Order: sequence, then C-alpha cells, then structure tokens
Amino acid sequence: MNYFDLFGYSIGLIIIVIEILINYLIFWFVIKLIINSIRRTSSRNYFKSNVVVHSNKDGFKPKNIYKDVSKDKLSMFNTDDINSLKDYFYDIFLNFEVAYNNLDYNMMKLLSTKQLFNNYYTGISLDLKVGKKKIINDIERKDVIIYELDSTTIKQTLSALIEISYITYTIDKNGFVTSGNRDNKVTEKFEVTFRKDFERTETTKCPNCGATVAGNKCDFCRSTLKTVEFKISSIKRVILK
Repeated sequence: MNYFDLFGYSIGLIIIVIEILINYLIFWFVIKLIINSIRRTSSRNYFKSNVVVHSNKDGFKPKNIYKDVSKDKLSMFNTDDINSLKDYFYDIFLNFEVAYNNLDYNMMKLLSTKQLFNNYYTGISLDLKVGKKKIINDIERKDVIIYELDSTTIKQTLSALIEISYITYTIDKNGFVTSGNRDNKVTEKFEVTFRKDFERTETTKCPNCGATVAGNKCDFCRSTLKTVEFKISSIKRVILK
C-alpha cells in the first residue's frame, strides 16, 4: 500500500467516523426533543390541563348546563340543606389547592384519590427538577353548584361546579414569572368530582340489624358497614364559548 492509498484510506475512515458521530448526535437530539415534549406535557398543572369546553353553537346556552340537584336527590345524603353540602365540598377543594400550593404531599394524598394525586405529583416533581414552581394564592369563592349525585352499595359520588377568583402564575428557578400574573386575579370555573368508596369487608351479616349483606350497605336498614371520607377524583377546568 503506497502513501496515496494510505492517505485515501485514512480520509475515508475519517468520513465514516464523522458520519457516525453526526448520526449519533441527530439521534440524541431527537430523543431529547421527545423527552422535553413529554416533560412539558406532564408538567402542566393538572389544575389547568384537563378542560371541558362548552360551545354556544346551535343555540346552546351554557348558563343552563349546571343546576343544583333537587331536594329529593339530597335525601341520599340524609339532608335537605344543600348550602351545608356546598360549604363542606368547597372546603375539601380549597384545602387541596392550598396543599398543592404549599407542596404538602401528605395533605394532597389525604384529600384526593390515588390516580389524581399521581397526576398532580408527576407534574410537580418534573417542574421542581427544572426549577419551576406554580403559585396559587388569594383564592376567593364565587359560586358552587351541586349538579350531580349518585349513590350505590359500593360508592357515593358528587359533582360540583366551583367558580373561584384567584391569582396564579409560574416562576422559574430565578424567581422570574414565566406565565400568569402575580398581580391580577383571574376567575375560572371547575368541574370537581368527589368520591367516597365503601371499604370491602368479608362480613356477611349487618352489625346493626343482623340481615344478610349483599354488598357494603345493608339493603334492610340501609346501614353502611364501613366508609372512608370523600376524596377529589377529578378536576376539570370549564370553558364556556
């Protein structure tokens, strides 16, 4: 092999190495774009990213979508005082948002279902890794409408439209506002669903009346064997167009 052949071979090898490096860099660039896209999607505030959009097209009237349930419906909660129910469920919602603002994971876990907590926690943890923090404060209650109730032998659910006015914004690791406004309040509406599951038990006799129990609530005396408190199972921002 003469000098020119060796030189040509070296040049060819260098070109191959450069092509491999370029392909490697392109591959990792694409992977990084995908990862950043997933992070941006996951790190969105769950409080904001789940949206229900109602349109005014074809004579649709958003103001008639949500109405308080009837007193007959309230009987499944053994009350006819809807205002007390509104206060109770709004307080759960408010406490959850305060816990979210303070990164109080234990309180968030206590007030929400496992799935909802995991959705929030994923977004928060990813934001913290890149130095971002979402701020929610000065929450003011505007309106609460209980528009749906359901009760079975294994669970109870309640859906409410909660309207609040609040300040919300996001800051980066240097404290600069990247979205939202720290001075101006915004007013928004949310569909919030609360859920209470009756815990499963192996007991086949009602401890209150002795009747055979086919689920977790006695069909004879309507006693519940064992319950847990209501937890938030979903929060969806409502947009009326």
